[in-house]
Amino acid sequence: MTELAVRQDNAPATIPQAAAGLVEWAQAAQAAHTLARSLVETAFVPQQYRGKPAEATAAILAGAELGLNPLASLRAFDNIQGTAAPKAITLRAVAQANGHDVEVAEESDSKVVVEYRRKGADQWRTVTWTIQQARDLGLTSKDNWKKQPKSMLVARATSEASRRVASDALLGIPYSSEELQDEQPEPTRQVARKTVQRAPKPVAPEPEFDEPAAPPQEPVKATAERVEDPITPKQLTALNAALSNDYGLTDRDDKLTYLSGELGRDIASSKEITKVEASRLLDAIKAQTEPTEDELPEPDFGESS
Repeated sequence: MTELAVRQDNAPATIPQAAAGLVEWAQAAQAAHTLARSLVETAFVPQQYRGKPAEATAAILAGAELGLNPLASLRAFDNIQGTAAPKAITLRAVAQANGHDVEVAEESDSKVVVEYRRKGADQWRTVTWTIQQARDLGLTSKDNWKKQPKSMLVARATSEASRRVASDALLGIPYSSEELQDEQPEPTRQVARKTVQRAPKPVAPEPEFDEPAAPPQEPVKATAERVEDPITPKQLTALNAALSNDYGLTDRDDKLTYLSGELGRDIASSKEITKVEASRLLDAIKAQTEPTEDELPEPDFGESS
């Protein structure tokens, strides 16, 4: 048989074989998607996959490569920014299922040691993770590390040990979901204090709320009270005492937030309150804190029953 004849005989057999594998994978992907559409409408899947058939399909296919069934795949993989990532315990489970040893030898909030041994080997090796390592990597400022440092250390050490001992079984998976989550920026927290938004604090330091404003050098000679007249030291002292004693507001920011809500404008300093506004605020506090006629005790005239 000539060289040309050999090539002609072998070429057609190679191309269909590769194409057949691709067709099989596409059929499996379609079947996974059909299954995912049904599962994501039930309460049997994790919340992160509810109503998300595309993400659930990716998790099912990723789990299938490791030998997991669809429901196990949805429990074993997290969706981290569109990436199906296995949990650290999943990596450990796959390694152990393939006959390798992965054991936690020591664990605390400051240090975790995980031992591992390849199937058929005699020598044990270790992976150690300490809280100082996590601190050096800037991880300890994240919520998960603050709340459960030991669990996070175990996840880190377990992921690393599992990849070392069973990289072939894990198909070269580079990260666990815990490791990917650590790479994500912390969400910005917005703390709403009532419904009023205060203006940014000035760079120059402001006096405390309860410091009376300095009296004007030249007293106002007008006999009528003007709208723009600033709050008086006496009013400021009375208002500060009323907010502290009657409403329990002792923090400067809390007082300014309350006053901003009552006046309908942002108040960054007590100096911005006018004399007329101070009078109205004091009258309103007095009206709310004084007992009504229904709350007053009945007079006792000493009448015997």
